[in-house]
Amino acid sequence: MDLLPGQSLRFPFFLLGLLTLLSWELARPHHSPAPRRLGRWLENLGLAAINGGALTLVCWACFVIAAREWPPWRFGPFQAIPMPGWIRLAGEVLVLDFLVYWLHRAYHAAPVLWRFHSVHHSDTELDVSTASRFHLGEVAVSGAAKLGAFALLGISPLGLVVFEILLLLAAQFQHANVPLSPGLERALWWALVPPAMHRIHHYPERHSTDSNYGTILTLWDRLFRSLRRVDRPSRFGIEGTSGPAPSGIHRLLGYPFRSSARTR
Repeated sequence: MDLLPGQSLRFPFFLLGLLTLLSWELARPHHSPAPRRLGRWLENLGLAAINGGALTLVCWACFVIAAREWPPWRFGPFQAIPMPGWIRLAGEVLVLDFLVYWLHRAYHAAPVLWRFHSVHHSDTELDVSTASRFHLGEVAVSGAAKLGAFALLGISPLGLVVFEILLLLAAQFQHANVPLSPGLERALWWALVPPAMHRIHHYPERHSTDSNYGTILTLWDRLFRSLRRVDRPSRFGIEGTSGPAPSGIHRLLGYPFRSSARTR
């Protein structure tokens, strides 16, 4: 698989998910949106533009490792153990989703990581644009962790592309301000993270914020007892804060270094 075409697949899927879910939100929102939508969208998508360069570099580095089979790549279990292609792909996606689950928990547990992750949780509204609201520092840490896992485990280029696309679409879907039928909602709770499940994660109360960490599968929250089911009308944001969320890309980039972001 060519390096640049493989990485370039991510952007069309980003636009497809964004425009589809944004249209759904405008036509039939789950909860009433705030009046200041355009400004939030521009800020959140502005962060996405800044982070896109960092993600491109990380993914390009992953592809170089895979294409040239540098050590320790060729000693990774997915590279060393013979298996059918579809089993390898499913295993790679499963392992990477497991890694992202624990990385998410680390962002909530470690104060220095929470400073950067708090930019995401500082959004007092929740819609598809929130899926793009991440600080560059968090993107860099996550990218380094995934790069290390990619090299050490012997993840294939196809596995990387499929996982990144699934991760992107799942994040957009679970943040979207869209209603689902009760039957579909219940079915998704057993396998894939629905918006109602992740909505709880963005409630300001800490017992809600520190739950429902999954991005693609609900399996890890069930297995490690971090699943929370109580869904009720609530505001969004960070416990102990009041008033509007920080506005302006420069303020969002500086937010982790404010004293209010250092503690929970």
